[in-house]
Amino acid sequence: METSLKAIVRDTSGSAQSRRVRGEGSIPAVVYGMGMEPVSVEINAREFTNALKTEAGSNIIFNLEVGSDKYTALAREIQKHVYRNEFLHVDFIQVDLTKTVDADVQLNFIGTPMGVKEEGGIVQTINSSLTISALPTNIPTSLDLDISGLNVGDNLAAGDVSLPEGVELADEEDDSILITITMPRSAIEEDQAIDGLEGEEVEGEEGARSESSEETVEEESSDESGE
Repeated sequence: METSLKAIVRDTSGSAQSRRVRGEGSIPAVVYGMGMEPVSVEINAREFTNALKTEAGSNIIFNLEVGSDKYTALAREIQKHVYRNEFLHVDFIQVDLTKTVDADVQLNFIGTPMGVKEEGGIVQTINSSLTISALPTNIPTSLDLDISGLNVGDNLAAGDVSLPEGVELADEEDDSILITITMPRSAIEEDQAIDGLEGEEVEGEEGARSESSEETVEEESSDESGE
């Protein structure tokens, strides 16, 4: 998905200038890539926010108009305020629509795992996105992964994901874990406690048997002395 966005060249930079730009409803940004000299610009905050709300999300293709120049770009780094819903800065990287690029795609985990329904396990998400390689126009909005068949102890790795045609892992050898099904800590601690009690009972029984054996030996020794 593509959208047009107008940008204005910034003649000055620095924290004070950036605060002024944001105060006027714009976002400081920079455009670079494909051998071009970086260009500092500012973009309309509302237009940029609305663009990210489309199906493509942060992987939307921007047709940037900077004066008489036009750039086809992706928003590669988006800085947001820690607690305010405010964009601080955006890095746009110019791309060639005929060449593949790397992009992070959101993962949607679908279904309730068997290990959760039948074994009382919990879902532990390690990575909620996947780095893929594709033409800019083929970057998927997100990827749906069915996890309903996973049991306790099962993992889902990057290499297990079925990717759409024209989409590949950025790293063919990527074996990073995306999600795993584990037992709750409370259940593990309970099992350990039960094992500990059983161990104490066994030791107690062995100790009792040992004492009984010693008493028997002492009695036999006493009887022999009496004879």
